[in-house]
Amino acid sequence: MKELLIQTKGDTPALALVKDRRLMAYWPLEAQLELAAGAIYKGRVGRVMKNLNALFVTLTKGVEGFLPLSEARGTQPRPGDSLLVQIKRPPQGKKAAYLTQDISLPGRFCMLLPYGNYAHASKRSEHRQAMKRRAQGLRPEGMGLVLRSKAEQATDEEIQAEIARLQADWEALLQKESSASAPMLMAPAPGILERILMDETALPERVITDDEKTADQLPFPGLIHPDPFGLYNVLTQLRQALRRRVYLPSGGLLVLDPTEAALVIDVNTAQDSKRAGDAYLRTNLEAAAEIARLLRLRRAGGMILIDFIDMDTDAQRLQVQQALETALRADPVKTEVLGFTRLGLMEMTRKKTDAPLPAQRLHEEDTTTNDA
Repeated sequence: MKELLIQTKGDTPALALVKDRRLMAYWPLEAQLELAAGAIYKGRVGRVMKNLNALFVTLTKGVEGFLPLSEARGTQPRPGDSLLVQIKRPPQGKKAAYLTQDISLPGRFCMLLPYGNYAHASKRSEHRQAMKRRAQGLRPEGMGLVLRSKAEQATDEEIQAEIARLQADWEALLQKESSASAPMLMAPAPGILERILMDETALPERVITDDEKTADQLPFPGLIHPDPFGLYNVLTQLRQALRRRVYLPSGGLLVLDPTEAALVIDVNTAQDSKRAGDAYLRTNLEAAAEIARLLRLRRAGGMILIDFIDMDTDAQRLQVQQALETALRADPVKTEVLGFTRLGLMEMTRKKTDAPLPAQRLHEEDTTTNDA
């Protein structure tokens, strides 16, 4: 069963997504939606970096974003100009937020592109060509439209109603922008609960919260419980998932080492394994499912290298790759599995949408147990 837990009280207010009692995703309620992916600003151009073909845009006092000229619209902006920009990737560490002027407004069934002029469908759509033709017929004149995979189960009337709502949101934003002084936030990123409803391929079957007001605001019935996280030991599961060494039920071990360039994951088997070939394959298949869960839970992004246990045949390697791809389908964030390199490492990428979870400020007692 897929359940959404909302805990608003105590030291760790957060949302947690649980499937069959296992923690799949975790969002601190204190997350800064103003600097999350999707937030829209009226910014002011600052430094122009000709050698990088980019410029820095002030978003708010003391906060700049990085705008490549390839993401800019029209003529090259000059210092002091005001621009409407959207955060494509949030700031991480010393890296500034990555910006674009190709604004997109997300909905549950579609994504409206006010400055676009094309129609597309999600790569996850089972009937993508048919959905692209459908998008072309529904696309508002002078705008772009991308139909999400959920649109396959929606009627044209439902999609058109969402398009009309997004168009109204855009008109309201432009009206606000016309009288605003840069730099200023025009629209924060969608809230966590809103993102869950938009992004999850299958909605939670049950919601449990400790707050009656929150339950009243849900689009479906919610249960009240004084300690939702305590039902499934969410914080214990979170601590275990954020450690450098994560153990598999079979006795195998994952070692996760984030670097500046990539996240490197090493898969190890139990030392007392018998019939090594079969045991290694079973451990690798188990690791593939767990890695998919951990990548989402830890909000890993960018390049990821996985050193699975050596396998005897190409058929076994293909089986492990397919298991990883299947497990990643539940992840709403875009992922791509590129396959094994000549050195035997699995290459994959996961789109950077949020700061990695270990970088989030958790309650002190919940972080001190993490491995170095």
